[in-house]
Amino acid sequence: MTLLSSSMGLRTTRSSLSQIRDSRLRREQEQRQIRDNSRRMQELLAEAQLEAGHDSLETMDFGDEVIDDSRDEFAEDEPVGGPLLSEFFLTCSQEREPRVRRRIDVRTRTQRRQHANAAWKEQMPILVNSYLAWRHGAPTVDDNAMMSNIFHVDVVGISGFARAITIQQRPNEPANGALLRMGLLGCSPLQPTIAIHIECLELYHQIRRRQSSFSIQAITKVLCSLHNITYFGQLRDQFSDAFDIYLQILEEIRSRVDRILGKDPNTWQINGACPSCTFKQPNESILSPARLHAMDGNFSAKRLDGSGSADPRLFHSRYFISEAEVDQFKDDVRRRTSESSTVDSTISSACTENWTAAKAVDDDKITVFDQTGIFLLACRHGLIECVAEMKHSGELAKYGLATVNRLLDVCGADQAIGHDIACSSRKTIATSSIGAKAADLNLQVVVNAFHGFSHDRRCQLQNHPLYLNGLGLEDLETCERIFASSNSAAVLIRHASYFHWMQFLDLHFDQWDMDRYLDLSKFLYNNYVQALQIIETNTPVLEDFKQLHNLTDADFISWRNEERDYLSEVAMEPTSDAIAVAYVEQLEKLQYAEATYGRLTSVPFLTYTPANFTRTAGLNAAARNNSRAFESEHTSALRKYELQLNVVEDFERRHSFTERWLPYDPKYVQAVRYSQERQFIRLVEELEGLVVRRLFELSKANLAGTGYKMRKYISKAITRRSATIRTALEKYNRLAPLQNPPRPVLDYSEIVGYASLGEFSVLKHSRHDILTKPWTVSANREMATKYFKLVRSHEEIVRLNVEIKRLQSWVEHEDRTMLEAIDSLLADDPDSLLIAELKTLYAKRHRINNNHRKRLQQIYALDRYTGERLPTDHTVIAPNGDRDDEGSVNGPEDDAMNEEAMRLEDLMSHSL
Repeated sequence: MTLLSSSMGLRTTRSSLSQIRDSRLRREQEQRQIRDNSRRMQELLAEAQLEAGHDSLETMDFGDEVIDDSRDEFAEDEPVGGPLLSEFFLTCSQEREPRVRRRIDVRTRTQRRQHANAAWKEQMPILVNSYLAWRHGAPTVDDNAMMSNIFHVDVVGISGFARAITIQQRPNEPANGALLRMGLLGCSPLQPTIAIHIECLELYHQIRRRQSSFSIQAITKVLCSLHNITYFGQLRDQFSDAFDIYLQILEEIRSRVDRILGKDPNTWQINGACPSCTFKQPNESILSPARLHAMDGNFSAKRLDGSGSADPRLFHSRYFISEAEVDQFKDDVRRRTSESSTVDSTISSACTENWTAAKAVDDDKITVFDQTGIFLLACRHGLIECVAEMKHSGELAKYGLATVNRLLDVCGADQAIGHDIACSSRKTIATSSIGAKAADLNLQVVVNAFHGFSHDRRCQLQNHPLYLNGLGLEDLETCERIFASSNSAAVLIRHASYFHWMQFLDLHFDQWDMDRYLDLSKFLYNNYVQALQIIETNTPVLEDFKQLHNLTDADFISWRNEERDYLSEVAMEPTSDAIAVAYVEQLEKLQYAEATYGRLTSVPFLTYTPANFTRTAGLNAAARNNSRAFESEHTSALRKYELQLNVVEDFERRHSFTERWLPYDPKYVQAVRYSQERQFIRLVEELEGLVVRRLFELSKANLAGTGYKMRKYISKAITRRSATIRTALEKYNRLAPLQNPPRPVLDYSEIVGYASLGEFSVLKHSRHDILTKPWTVSANREMATKYFKLVRSHEEIVRLNVEIKRLQSWVEHEDRTMLEAIDSLLADDPDSLLIAELKTLYAKRHRINNNHRKRLQQIYALDRYTGERLPTDHTVIAPNGDRDDEGSVNGPEDDAMNEEAMRLEDLMSHSL
């Protein structure tokens, strides 16, 4: 150290230098320690916020404001699936300042999503057990004795929003496991700062199941309004993440329960979900077809390509067929084209020209949408059996083939499927790689009732359920009812990720099946009453008609066969008639060309007057132009005549005509008459097509879920179509009296009231004296329809008797099986949390089954019920000792709303 001495000189001491060096080193060490502590604190705070945060850089906290600081160091990515971090959260929560600086997360959205998914997946078994323990009130150890950590979260509930709720965390327990023990679920997997009460998630779950258009954004805005919080998009993302995990927890519990009850997730939907279809009983009547299904495609469930691309998750649905299973049939359409000559093609292609699905080919490529729709299969009672997603295309054949292949593999022989283009899909199946299997298993493909009446009459007689044995009164229009309901989800899935697209549809279909099972006994009751009413009404009418006209039941069947055979004969125009018409058309063109040329050559000389000449140059300009025009017209007419003469001579040579027909020859007259008839047939077909389009537009205008713009567009289309029909009808009425025999003159109200296209077929053909046939008489056709409805009604009674017995046996079997599973689990693992879950499930199913028992008793009480009357006891004692013999069978809506009442009541009892 340098000092000022008494002599005013400078003096340095060794000991002073050592002290100065030590002091400086201590100060540097202290400053370095302060910087390290500050950096460590910033890292901990940033890590906690990143784990509590979402995809954007904004914070997910409801109260604190944070700002970005680009000068901080970037954090390294944690390895996916790493250990669950929670040790630093106490420090962060205790020492956190009101305003903190935050590091920018350099990870992509996909990386952050993968990190979160791996963390959720790792702790899912713990979350399931914690949820079951909270839901069923399982006894737990003293939390204070087991506590290893305390953290705080803000809690969002239905009735309130609470800040800084203290959560006690056990050793090696994830934060969300501790939250679930209190009935809460965090919005992030590792260090949640926001938690949503389970009752709030369950409320939205039940609303969403029954109203698929109710979005997460809507429920989030409702909560913000209730709790006086400004809404922003991050809150929606938080709720969405928590809701996804909640659904995964419920699905995992359902999978565990299904394994205990022996339900195979791969085949249960198609071979177990509907007891009236699948729960066969000994000594029951043999049904042929064994089961009735319906399949169809729908284009409302579209999803834009690239939507939600940052979400790599895959949703595993029990409904959807895998893409690989569908693509194995992608080349079968080409094989159909090359092998079509080997198939018995008796259906006119004209009947499928109006159907978009029938004309779809593999070359159709839609790049705007990743998913363009869905193709599903359902049983006749409405329960969905399987679904295929349509990707980048229309309704291609591969989707139907994959669905049929799944059906044949699981259900086996003697199945019947209704499809709106059955006449085309039958040929596709026959020429595909599963054609031999379908033939061996006696697969039957028919058109459904409503769409069937828009097919060609010949197609109706071969494929419509009204004329096919064993189909009863089933219309096979199940898919249309499903689509009318699932269309409500379209507004939410158009821009959703692939995970949420499938999740939303799966949730909707699951609720749809639950509602259909609830209404299963009502379906059987209504169908039984309908069949009995048809039998009661049609039987006396038909008996009086048969006695009056001396007819038998065989006459109605012979009329149908005769009409089918006749339409098969006239479906293809005879080659000789086509040649004769073409020859007459060429002769008429030759006559016109000859007449035109003869008119020009009938004036032998051109006449001129002196006024046509000039003094020095001969003919004036006007005369010369007239002369040249006449010569040009004469040359053109001659050339056309010679050209047409060559065409006629070539036609005669190719078709072996030895003599040219003259206008008064009988063959010529007959060909002209037939040609006029062809024009009339084309006009009738045009009128037929217009009526078909109007029919579908009317049905679409009244379809539930059709938007205002679409309704307005359809209304205008119907107006235009009506004017077009009137114009075509005027042309028809001008030609109808000129036919041989004359056709009836129609008015507008009559033509739009035709119930089926069979009425048009009678108008088209006059050969073979068609109007003299008994099956062309309107009264006879009406009675024939009543006869076939009567026959189908008796078949429906037979099928219903079998299905009623199956349902009665199933409700007893299910109650007994679930009680046995509970007893078995009590004996093997009395501490299992699934025991309480099985009891809850039993209570729900037992209540629904009791409703079935009561409706079945109503069926048994019908005067003309002909099936077995099995004994039943709908007052079975539930595991909790309560009797479940209350309720009315006349309130299906109340049953549907009360299906999850026990869960909601249980959740509300645990509210904050």
